[in-house]
Amino acid sequence: MMKNETFDKDKISAPNYVDIDEIQNIISSSNKVAIFGHVNPDLDCYGAMYGAKYLCERLGAEAHLFAINSDKSFLNDIFDKSLIERDFDSSKFDLVLMVDCNEFSRIDIKFREAVQNFKNILVIDHHEHSMIENGCKFFIQSHICAASMIIANLLFSYKIRLNKEYAEYLFAGIVGDTGRFLHTNTDKDTFKCALKLMEHDIDIQRIYDIVYRSVTIEQINMQKFLLNNYHVIGKNICYIVVTKKVFKKLHATPEDLKFFVNDLNTIKDFNVVMVAYEVEHNKYKVSCRSKNGFIVSKIAQKYGGGGHKVAAGFNLFGNKSAVVRKLKKICLEF
Repeated sequence: MMKNETFDKDKISAPNYVDIDEIQNIISSSNKVAIFGHVNPDLDCYGAMYGAKYLCERLGAEAHLFAINSDKSFLNDIFDKSLIERDFDSSKFDLVLMVDCNEFSRIDIKFREAVQNFKNILVIDHHEHSMIENGCKFFIQSHICAASMIIANLLFSYKIRLNKEYAEYLFAGIVGDTGRFLHTNTDKDTFKCALKLMEHDIDIQRIYDIVYRSVTIEQINMQKFLLNNYHVIGKNICYIVVTKKVFKKLHATPEDLKFFVNDLNTIKDFNVVMVAYEVEHNKYKVSCRSKNGFIVSKIAQKYGGGGHKVAAGFNLFGNKSAVVRKLKKICLEF
């Protein structure tokens, strides 16, 4: 195995796990790779997906990106949207690469069955691995802040020269999952990786302007709604419920809401923030953030979701009243 102290040797040696030499062999021996991330991809998911495409191509494999995302998303101002495909024909590929996602339940429903039935799957992720899927090979590095950083470190390990465009994609992913290097998942290795990416003359200001300095009126209206409709229960646990009716009234989208979930977590008196928003009729996605030693991943896993200790999510089902009751009960579990 290539010497690289960034990677966790214990994880690499576990059953069903591969090391960085094996990753290189798996990809380089493939002709055509299909790359997937989790449903509703965020900055890190896209950063890792695009970075993985670059990695595959430099190792000699043709690579295609598959995702479903809002046409209004700010992500389209950072990442080249023309590279995203929405129709997956599994018969045309010999490898599926899942990044920032280690369970089939987190794959978008449009692709899930085809991916789940695929025979050759490599998973590269930084989430805790809670379910071993038969036939998958895993490279899980839960101590690393972002899937984008894992991909960047693989590129560095293989001595593959990055260009400015893809260095920016990877840097944006790291920025997204560390909250501009604010979250506790940031460590010295995070900064080392960021510095290496900065050597490619990336436009950091452009990334920050798009993500943090291009707030829309719809987003401001959503922020006002959140600040006017939160409730606090138990051990300073904040919860908010947002229906599709509210989105329609504010001309806003879940993307606009997610923009402020981390901001709510900066409020001093909140230990945990749980925002439930309706994504389909009687189906709510719950985004959780925490600090002060409170862990949300265990709660998320208990209710069929997952994530990190301080940032996780899960789904709840029912009408607004039922979801409020369930959410209040969950909040009291802390």
